[in-house]
Amino acid sequence: MTTKYGFSDVREQLVDSIKGAYPTKWEGAVIAKVLGEDIFGSPKPHPNAVLNLFIEQSVKFALPFAAYRAAQGGFSSLISNEPGTVLPRLTLASALHGIEVIQARLAGLAHSVVCHMSLEECRDRTCAVNVDTNPPERRMGALNKIYDAMVKGGKGDVLFSLSLGDIACVNCAKIPENDYRLWRMMIWEELPRIFGVGEGWEEA
Repeated sequence: MTTKYGFSDVREQLVDSIKGAYPTKWEGAVIAKVLGEDIFGSPKPHPNAVLNLFIEQSVKFALPFAAYRAAQGGFSSLISNEPGTVLPRLTLASALHGIEVIQARLAGLAHSVVCHMSLEECRDRTCAVNVDTNPPERRMGALNKIYDAMVKGGKGDVLFSLSLGDIACVNCAKIPENDYRLWRMMIWEELPRIFGVGEGWEEA
C-alpha cells in the first residue's frame, strides 16, 4: 500500500521495524528477542501471508528467513488455501525443496556424529554412553536419543538451540553440540540459495 500511494517514508519505517526479526546475519539471529512473524503481534499472521507480503513489497532482505519460517510449518501449512496464505507455485516449490535440503543435511550430520560417538569410549559412569556400565542396547538407545534431538523429528526450529545435557555427560555432549552450532551457522549463510532467492545474503 505504501508503495502504491507513494508513502516511501512510511514504507522505510515499516521495513526498518522488521529488520531485527528478519536478520541477514547469523549474529543478529542469535541475539534477536523476537524472530519472524512474531514481530507482528497478536493475532500472529500465517508465515505464508508474511512471505507473500514480502514478495509483493520487494522486501528482499527478509525473504530467505521468511521462506524458512514458512517452510518450518510443514507441508500442510505451506499448501494452506486460507485467504492471503496461498503461495505462488514457484515460491511453494522453493520452500518445499529448501526444507528438504535442510532436513537431509541435518540427518547426514546427525548420522555422522552418532557414528563417531559410537566408536568413542566414555568413562563417566553416570553417562548413558558409557561403555563399561551400560549394556549395548542402553548405549544404543542413548545414541538414538542424541540423533533424534539433533534432527528434532523433522519438526521444530533446526537453526536454534540444541542441548544434550539430559542425555549424555558434558564431554560426550560437547562434540555434537559444537558440530550442530557450526552446522547452523553454515546453513544460515546458505539460506538464500537453499530457498532460491539469491546466491547469498547480499543478493537477497
